[in-house]
Amino acid sequence: MLGLLTGFAFKHLIADYYLQYGWMIKHKGTYGHWKGLAHSELHGFFTWLLLFYFGFGFFWALLMGLLDTVLHYHIDYAKSNLWKRSNYGPNDQMYWVIHGTDQFLHMMTYVLIIWILGPNGVGY
Repeated sequence: MLGLLTGFAFKHLIADYYLQYGWMIKHKGTYGHWKGLAHSELHGFFTWLLLFYFGFGFFWALLMGLLDTVLHYHIDYAKSNLWKRSNYGPNDQMYWVIHGTDQFLHMMTYVLIIWILGPNGVGY
């Protein structure tokens, strides 16, 4: 489980920071915009890839990838709109409170996936 959690943390770093571009960020607050969806779909794809690599079957890896996509999208949508509505920027403490909460919720998504697939779950 520790290896899987580490894999999720690494995948999150790559998808949320290294491979998130301005065109994705700009549209995360517009519900259903394909450019905002692309960011979440990248997360879902990497989740599928990670779980498949760890030996979870294609179906469960795909299902959890879809779950990650949906949750990631809505968490980011809420964050983006809170920032916009309140006009928060990097110099505001609440900007960082919201960002930290966003990151926490993403990590809890991975905990949920591990719990669903874990030793007492459907993945074994």
